[in-house]
Amino acid sequence: MALKNFLASLLLAAPLAVAHPGKEEVYAHAALPLERKSLAHCSADFAQPAFIKKTVEIHGRELARVKRSLGIEDKPKLRPRDYISVSRIDHKSSKAVTKGMELSTLFSDAGACMLMPAVDQGPLYVQGEEVRKDITGGEKGIPLTLVIQVVDYKTCQTVNNAYVDVWSSNSTGIYVGVQGYPGMGDPKDASILKGTTLRGVQPTDSHGVASFDSLFPGHYEGRATHIHAIVYLGATKQANNTITGGRAAHIGQLYFDQGLITAADKVAPYNNNKMRITQNTADFLFMQGANGDDPIVRYALVGKDISEGLFAWIRFGINQAANKPVSPAAWWTDKGGVMNPKGPVGQMNGGGGGGWGGWPGGKKRAAKKVEADEE
Repeated sequence: MALKNFLASLLLAAPLAVAHPGKEEVYAHAALPLERKSLAHCSADFAQPAFIKKTVEIHGRELARVKRSLGIEDKPKLRPRDYISVSRIDHKSSKAVTKGMELSTLFSDAGACMLMPAVDQGPLYVQGEEVRKDITGGEKGIPLTLVIQVVDYKTCQTVNNAYVDVWSSNSTGIYVGVQGYPGMGDPKDASILKGTTLRGVQPTDSHGVASFDSLFPGHYEGRATHIHAIVYLGATKQANNTITGGRAAHIGQLYFDQGLITAADKVAPYNNNKMRITQNTADFLFMQGANGDDPIVRYALVGKDISEGLFAWIRFGINQAANKPVSPAAWWTDKGGVMNPKGPVGQMNGGGGGGWGGWPGGKKRAAKKVEADEE
């Protein structure tokens, strides 16, 4: 009962969300136009007792599971716009998480009900990753349980049987799974293609909820700290635990409070990250996504401090009729990763996976492209 009401108020206003080092091609993440700025018309539906009760139960089970796994009984602490005003919102819950507390008092602060802005998937997407909840892959970092609820922005109904595909960088700002991208490891190291860390897929349940056990992403130059997500509709799960078919109805990114990022960067191994930090308000994709929307997750600590983990939640308002183009940098197969010669990174490298035309010879070309991106 306590764990049920824990999330309730949370949902009366869940936010919705919007790829890469300043070393990306501009075309790799040009924002697409919004179809609608607001989900305010859905507020009555999201406020229905049955809707709140169901969401509270699902989010509550996830939070309770994370706390049990850490042996924590109590005491973690846990709150129409333009991108500047959004960046000033404190998305941390003002409530303390204690044993037996009312979940509704935490999750009432879920953010605005806005349509998630759609963007290109970025240059480092790997298509065909496995359906799995735990995507940490043995990496070290701050545990992050990420809960995403998918709703139809027109009908205000939850979207079940969708597949949410997420990917992000590790604690030191590196993406695994794609070979030859500047700043993401040795461009000639083919073993990078074998990595699947912080990449995975989860289905939405009967209440439109998908959740992942992940890690807080690290920062890297040129982009604010973020996580990517694609929502697939009509896909089919295969015997090899991957999905095929369907269409990408939503492609977006979600962000974090700047203060939370600063706190995370003081924790090992994040404090070993030497790349320059890009503030949310200096990231043009964040600006586009937060001009009318709030793509920053709400969150709570699950332990006495940030090192013990975070529980974060957000609501995606999607257009189920949409069919977004997807151009992966690589595909995951039963033999490991395979570069896509026609993908964003393959095109940078002249159709190969070896890395910017020979690196370091091609590095000058990369630098020029980076400079052009930053202008």
